[in-house]
Amino acid sequence: MIAEVEIDRIVAEQIARRSQWERRLPRRRTGYTRSRLLACDAYEVLALLWFPGAATPIHDHGDSYCATRVLAGELDVARYLRTDDGDDESKIAIRLVGRGAQRAGEGDALASARELHSVANPGFDEALSLHVYAPRYTTFGIYDESGVRIALAPSRYDAVLG
Repeated sequence: MIAEVEIDRIVAEQIARRSQWERRLPRRRTGYTRSRLLACDAYEVLALLWFPGAATPIHDHGDSYCATRVLAGELDVARYLRTDDGDDESKIAIRLVGRGAQRAGEGDALASARELHSVANPGFDEALSLHVYAPRYTTFGIYDESGVRIALAPSRYDAVLG
């Protein structure tokens, strides 16, 4: 797993370059966009632009560590934990373990596939966040409130900026 100090360095570098990549982010009226800023074998960095009302379903990040940092606006994050033993994928159980707002400068981290979250922009303005995934991930699970994994989805980008 990538060290927290390394993630802080990666995030600081992208914040320093923000004026170069932020204006290139795709824009639309609803939802959110995922733009890859940087990728290597060990990790990738994405900028997510959240439009008012945008929300993700409950999801994991596969076997990747995920660190996030809000750069602008405010995001509501609900954190879940898988409470099943992991032996039977047909008997997944999740439990809400926390919910709260994250404002500019704040962040979060999910350290394993047993940690899940959902993210939403409840405000009237756009929000912007950076996400570091280590290692890069290609698929993730989407869950309903009861813990049933309803889909295994591919990781996609709205733009590749680096």
